[in-house]
Amino acid sequence: MKPSPILAIPIFAVLLGCVATPGQVKEINERQTALEARMDNLSKEIQEIKVMEEERNKQITEIQKNIERIYARLKKRVSELEKASGAIYIDPLGFTFAESPNALYSQADSYYKERKFEDSILEFQRFIDTYPQDIRVPDSYLKQGLSLINIGRRQEARFFLETLINKFPESKEAKAAKVKLKEI
Repeated sequence: MKPSPILAIPIFAVLLGCVATPGQVKEINERQTALEARMDNLSKEIQEIKVMEEERNKQITEIQKNIERIYARLKKRVSELEKASGAIYIDPLGFTFAESPNALYSQADSYYKERKFEDSILEFQRFIDTYPQDIRVPDSYLKQGLSLINIGRRQEARFFLETLINKFPESKEAKAAKVKLKEI
């Protein structure tokens, strides 16, 4: 069987498309050379960036170390100032460190005055738990109850006011608590 001339035309066309002229080969070589040069330049830029990044990382590490040293000195100085001002209380036996009764009560009372009632409730409780014999404990119970009333939690307020009355029945705070209980 002889090949058909109709099939020969497409085969010839495909074969001609696969052949590159000397000008096309030269153009491809020039483009390849340009791409290789560009790749070399990009590789150099990447290496320079890596070196700069390593240098920045060293600087950042040194800055972090300096900040840590400064922070440690400041923390030590604050501790010294707190001890000197009485904000830190040393247990009479010398075993534990705690906030002084004045500092703890003042923090709770400032929350109460700023109308940060939830924070004041927690701080007054911490004060009561830490210094149960302090003369400000009845006032702390009363302010806990009043704080709970202010945030709409009357049932819980009742508990604190009744606790105040039961523990300190003769105190002026107990009298105020009795009045408040009648109102809620």
